[in-house]
Amino acid sequence: MTSMTFEQDGAAGLGWDGHLLLLHDSERERRSQLAAWVRRGLARDEQVVYAEADTVPPQRSILAVLAQHGVDVHSTTAEGRLLVLSPAAVYRAGPAFQVEMVERALAEGYRGVRTSGEASTALTVVPEQVYADLERSMDALCRTHPMSTLCQYDRATTTEARLDQATAAHGGGIRESQLHTAERDGELVLAGEVDWANELVLRSAVQAATSRVSEMVRVDLRRVSFLSAGGCRALAVGTQQFRDRGGRVLLVAPQPVVERVLRLYGMEALTHVELIVSQT
Repeated sequence: MTSMTFEQDGAAGLGWDGHLLLLHDSERERRSQLAAWVRRGLARDEQVVYAEADTVPPQRSILAVLAQHGVDVHSTTAEGRLLVLSPAAVYRAGPAFQVEMVERALAEGYRGVRTSGEASTALTVVPEQVYADLERSMDALCRTHPMSTLCQYDRATTTEARLDQATAAHGGGIRESQLHTAERDGELVLAGEVDWANELVLRSAVQAATSRVSEMVRVDLRRVSFLSAGGCRALAVGTQQFRDRGGRVLLVAPQPVVERVLRLYGMEALTHVELIVSQT
C-alpha cells in the first residue's frame, strides 16, 4: 500500500483540528505532518505553542522542521504566533495552564490555540499515568474551547494496551501514514487504506468510537480505497463488545472494491451489523 498525501486540511478533508493522535513511523513523516498541522493553525490566525526540551538537536527542533517546510520562523516567533516552551511548563502545570493559555491568546486577538509535543518528551517530566490523565483532560478541553492539540507518538513503541489507551484519549481522531480517522456525532469516518500494517490501529479506533456511543455507530467508508480481510476482522473484533451489548453497527457507503471484501468476509452475517451501500 502507498502512503497518503497530507495537505493542509488533512487527508480526504478530515482536517487537522481537535485532539489528534499522530502515529508516525519515521522522522520524515513526523516532520511533514507536524508542519501541515502548524501551517493550518497559522493560516487560521491561531497561536501555536510547542513543548520542546533545550537538549533537542538544532536540526530536529520545531524551528528547523518549519523552516524546512517553508514557514518563516523568524517572523512567527518574533510576533508571538509561535511559542516554544519547556516540557515542564506545558505538562506539569496541568489542564489549568491550558485553559489559561487559551484565555490569554483570545485576549491578544488570536482565534484559538494549538499545542503539540512528543509523548516521549512529556514522559521525561511527568509519570506515564499523569500524562494519560492529562491526555483525557486535553480531549475534553478541545471539545469545549477553541483549542487543537497534536500529540506525537512513535508508532514502534505505541502498541497493544498503550495504543488502545492513546486512541481512546483522542476524540479528534488518528493521523497515520495510511489511515486518517475522525469522530462526528456517533459516526466514525475513515479515510485511506487498511492492510496488515495498520489493522490494529483500525481496531483501536473502532473500539474507542463505540465506547463513546450507546446504541448505534455509523462507520463511514466512502473515503476508504482499500480494505484487507484483516481490516474486516479489525472491524468485527473492534465492535464485538459494543454489539454484545446490543449496539448496532452501520457500515456506510463503501466503494465497490471495499464492498466486495466486506461481503466476502461475511460482515453482514455478524450480529447487529448492517451494510448500507448507497446513501439516501
